[in-house]
Amino acid sequence: MNLTHLRTALTRTTSALLVVTMLLVGGCSSVRLVYGHLDWWMDRNINKYLDLDGAQEDLLSLRVDEFHRWHRQTQLPRYADYLETLAGNVDDPDTTPAKLIEIEKQVDTFWHSSVVMLSDLLLPLVVQMDDKQIDQLAENVREEREESLKKWEKSKRKREKQFRKEAERWLGDLTSEQDAMIDHQLDTTRFDPKRRDTQRQKWADAFISTLRSKPQGYEKQLRALLIDPQSLWSEDYRQMQDQLRAQARNLGAEILKSATPQQRAHLKSTLLDYASDFRILAAQEH
Repeated sequence: MNLTHLRTALTRTTSALLVVTMLLVGGCSSVRLVYGHLDWWMDRNINKYLDLDGAQEDLLSLRVDEFHRWHRQTQLPRYADYLETLAGNVDDPDTTPAKLIEIEKQVDTFWHSSVVMLSDLLLPLVVQMDDKQIDQLAENVREEREESLKKWEKSKRKREKQFRKEAERWLGDLTSEQDAMIDHQLDTTRFDPKRRDTQRQKWADAFISTLRSKPQGYEKQLRALLIDPQSLWSEDYRQMQDQLRAQARNLGAEILKSATPQQRAHLKSTLLDYASDFRILAAQEH
């Protein structure tokens, strides 16, 4: 099961670029259209890992629907409030990396709420799986890890284009100075996908081993692994992630400090558009 990384104070302009990138579905032209298919997307992706029978698939669909309804009704209004606050502070020129720490905490809070809810809905289904299904889960996770590693090692240029596309989505056309900032970030960032893969394998081994052996209190152990996979991070991997976050904060602060009046207006408009979409979605029936 691939639960990737979404993250008390509402922050100012510096937080905007980072938080919306992590909160929203990247590269989509209509958040309402995409969100309307979230339950289908979740069902499809979870089924890539879990080899379920008919009754289990029906239960999975019900649990995913429940999560989607909960998220729509309770979480989207929080996101809208947050983005509107950010939009109200777009013209604040005080942009420091320290403020981005606040945003990371807030986004962590949003992400944690969703992970807890989804884990509590799906874990009763996962623990019902028999030995054959657990074997298939282990194989599916292994194949996904290998494929993910291959894609990462081959897609540097694609990631560079996506990075710029995201920046332009929030700020509009970038200046030559901002392009140079991004080039420097991409040239100096040192992320080792093999170390990430090692951590993912460590997590998968712990989860599947616990699911197989079912020691006393195993359901609580599985829940903890789903909610807090960072508990298994090695010290060197944690340091790498901390360094990457620090680099992202510095870049975000530099870009936003250099933003032109037109870019700030574009950012404010985009934030308010997303907030409006979230409020419309939250008011809809599932």
